[in-house]
Amino acid sequence: MAKPRPVGGIDPTRRVRPNARKILAMRIDEIYQYDGLVGDPANVTELHDMRIAFKRLRYLIEIFGDAFEADLVPYLDQVKAMQDLLGDIHDCDVQVPMLGEHLAWLERQETESVERMLTSPRRARTPDDPEIALARFKSRLDTARRADERPGIHTLMAMRRAQRIALYNQFTHEWRRLKHARFRQRLEHALGLG
Repeated sequence: MAKPRPVGGIDPTRRVRPNARKILAMRIDEIYQYDGLVGDPANVTELHDMRIAFKRLRYLIEIFGDAFEADLVPYLDQVKAMQDLLGDIHDCDVQVPMLGEHLAWLERQETESVERMLTSPRRARTPDDPEIALARFKSRLDTARRADERPGIHTLMAMRRAQRIALYNQFTHEWRRLKHARFRQRLEHALGLG
């Protein structure tokens, strides 16, 4: 996670607004440093870091909002919406690999169970009838297998991947819309930054 950049020039003897402006200006700038990176859906870390940057800005607007004359609620709502959208994307980015790891674990468990069955002393007591032996082996294999979980996990993975694509498309659409609507400039103006 990207650390917040330090804000210089804070003077605790001054009023809140001048200090808040410096802090908010830095946090706004932190969000926009990701502008060139979020156009690639594979930049998972950068999207997550951008979400954290939006989160920091959100909390600061909530904390310092009363120090400003402008109505910051519409800006706060938009910042929160972007934070939430990036959070949903991050949830997908975390859950899909976790589900893949669980599938790999199931495979290992199944492989170990089959190996134990094939090497167990009980195997030596196999009936002479190959059909009975095969039926018993299949029964023990079905007991050892957890294949019933796999279709659900694969389905959930596919759903989360599709959801991630849709969320990412929604995010890029919203990001372009904010840039086109000059969101940064309007927020900075509302804060008296420029």
